Amino acid sequence: MFCILYANSALAIDGEAAATLSLSPQFCITASEEQNCDIELLLNWHTAIPQVVCILSNYQALPKWCADSADIKALSLKVSTQEDIQFILINKLTHQTLAGAQLNITPTAEPQARRRFRNPWSLF
Repeated sequence: MFCILYANSALAIDGEAAATLSLSPQFCITASEEQNCDIELLLNWHTAIPQVVCILSNYQALPKWCADSADIKALSLKVSTQEDIQFILINKLTHQTLAGAQLNITPTAEPQARRRFRNPWSLF
């Protein structure tokens, strides 16, 4: 399993980034489609004005997580999945979407078997 680090996503209001959500790592490369990606993720966010946020995801072990205060700016979690995971940062009070990020699971290509062009036996 290999990981490619760092990605972020932001929504802009009037040309300025209202919020950013970064995910590290962004990719997980597995040996096959059946293999789970077991990885520790770090989500970091920044908002233009301090606000309490929640993170929604399509990962069943973390359907919704909310911060207790506006001072919390990161979340670390362990995941085990075979499918891509989408994370969305929302305002806790207004439920307005602020930013999003996605973990991409990529299986490596299966090696192709080489075909022999000659017979496995020889007379000489």
